[in-house]
Amino acid sequence: MAADRKAPSILGFPHRPEWGAAAHRKALAGHLRRCRDHAGIAPRQAARHIHASEATISRMENGQTTLKPADVESLLGAYAVHDPQERGRITELVREAAKPETWQPYGSAAPVTLRPLLAMEPAARRIISYEPQLVPGWLQTEEYAEIVIRAVHPTMPTSEIAKLVALRTRRIEMLRRTASPPVLLAVMDSEVFRRQVGTPGVMYRQIKHLLALLEELRYQLYLQIAPLTIGAAGAIGHPVVHLRFFTPQYLSDMVYLEQYEEAVYREKPADSERYQAILNNLCGMATPYDQTAALLEDVLADWR
Repeated sequence: MAADRKAPSILGFPHRPEWGAAAHRKALAGHLRRCRDHAGIAPRQAARHIHASEATISRMENGQTTLKPADVESLLGAYAVHDPQERGRITELVREAAKPETWQPYGSAAPVTLRPLLAMEPAARRIISYEPQLVPGWLQTEEYAEIVIRAVHPTMPTSEIAKLVALRTRRIEMLRRTASPPVLLAVMDSEVFRRQVGTPGVMYRQIKHLLALLEELRYQLYLQIAPLTIGAAGAIGHPVVHLRFFTPQYLSDMVYLEQYEEAVYREKPADSERYQAILNNLCGMATPYDQTAALLEDVLADWR
């Protein structure tokens, strides 16, 4: 029966180093699972081919472990994947998946709960972010970010705070890259600009920074302000990030739900669609993005 079905292909997923290691590993993990299913091989049987446990196969197929080239080669042989193009692309993806994650240069300073988001956002085609309390991390200045981080981690060493600030403020660079940059649609409550972070000067420079980014990244950054008048209809209560990728057939949508000291990730289609609808509704009620610069200029005058 397996021979009657079209064999799965990975050729639709390109080798794109700028997307990061996690995206390549996740796409390849799903492909290995589809190849095993197509070959009609149970996880326990597949495990025998690489002298490992069934749990190891499960972790490999969920992108939760490093893919060893020798193991992948053995599994491809067991799954009867012989096409030179397919195997060549898989070799490229295995090599890319073994590279350091985007957050790894910052070591333990990178929050564990944030790492999956940091690892996958470079591969996003579109990011929708809602922030009810603060300027979104991608858009913060260094001084604004440092004050916020110190408030949450008052006992953290200065060197670690510096790493966190660098990690947070450099995330915006993915919008500046020339190859397939993502589009960021960020929505924040109007009260963000009334909540003083640091001195009035810090707020003034933060708003000036937002205006500069809107000018610089006019095709990659769309910023909307949600006024209090939307009331409960637009209230979510916590930060939400929705990622949609360039290759949805290989990478399903990811939803990040932030809480005070933890985070929840949702990847089931039903959850993704629900949060997509919530965010779409919020965007529809927020002030249109082409009016944001004028609103920020008004707020800037209040902080001057």
